[in-house]
Amino acid sequence: MKAYTHLVFDIDGTLLNTEMAVLHSLQWALQQHGIAQSLEQLRFALGIPGKDALIRFQLNNPDQVLREWDAKFTEFLQEITIFEGVVPLLQALRARGIHLGVVTSKTQVELAQDFDAMGLTDYFDIIVTADDTVQHKPDAEPMLNYLKRSGAKAAETIYIGDADYDLQCALRAGCDCALAQWGRTDLPATAPTWILHQVSDVWKLPGLKSGDADR
Repeated sequence: MKAYTHLVFDIDGTLLNTEMAVLHSLQWALQQHGIAQSLEQLRFALGIPGKDALIRFQLNNPDQVLREWDAKFTEFLQEITIFEGVVPLLQALRARGIHLGVVTSKTQVELAQDFDAMGLTDYFDIIVTADDTVQHKPDAEPMLNYLKRSGAKAAETIYIGDADYDLQCALRAGCDCALAQWGRTDLPATAPTWILHQVSDVWKLPGLKSGDADR
């Protein structure tokens, strides 16, 4: 019977509710360069590296806009919250001896702004950031990086995230994936191995507790 021994999490929309902080700061940065976008139009930027998101706008100075976006993001840190139930879950999983990891599109600098500041870093054995790979989600490289560094088998590893890119990254690396439904209201184009409607549903995954998460 399948049993997951390594649980790997996305950050934005999965562990942290960063949606409004990301979108409002991006909207502001683009406005400074004459580009008006609604928050809905900018949702595509959630879950991918900022540099990749800015490519769509064919900017003459993307690095400058990225710096302005990052700087503005810090003004919205008060809008960021840890999803309810996440901290008790991580504490309990570690107590059970489950290996915990993170694969994120954030850079190390961005990680320090919210994730580190909120005290979540110490729960995880390995954190893969955008600085650690050449290719990023939805490419398999971030998850393959985790597997190599942890020594984990793909069959025993599951990636939990809220974005289509998260699911694609996991599947391309040969891992199962679970949709963090608490971080979104719609279903992604890619079919996840499991659907988790709330944080506590993580306990329904194989090898963690009796009961089944939705397929």
